[in-house]
Amino acid sequence: MDRVVAKLVFAAAALAAWASAQANERVVVIPRDTTPFTVSEDDVVRLTGKGIAGSKIVAAIEGPAKVIAENAITERVKGKHIVGPGNREFEIKPTGKGTVKVTITSTPPTGDKPTTAKYEFEVK
Repeated sequence: MDRVVAKLVFAAAALAAWASAQANERVVVIPRDTTPFTVSEDDVVRLTGKGIAGSKIVAAIEGPAKVIAENAITERVKGKHIVGPGNREFEIKPTGKGTVKVTITSTPPTGDKPTTAKYEFEVK
């Protein structure tokens, strides 16, 4: 009987550990082009704005979603910081079902014309 109880306790602990790991896991969708796509309400969409150093990069959102994190991206090659890119990453979380449109605008510090990238996704 003690072995049965021990096995049940072990199984319960294993199940709790698995459930905890699942609770911390999230799905991050990273589109590699601007073709419309579909996500669930639990997903996070990660979009990257690119520009030269000093660029102002912003994301404008239309629809049921919000920016939950904005990250400056710095890259390394052979351990050294790459001079030049001023990229930013936006993590976007759906807040409901529907169509979301995101426009990322990169305005260079040189006065050149801003560039835009437009993304669209459906939250199911």
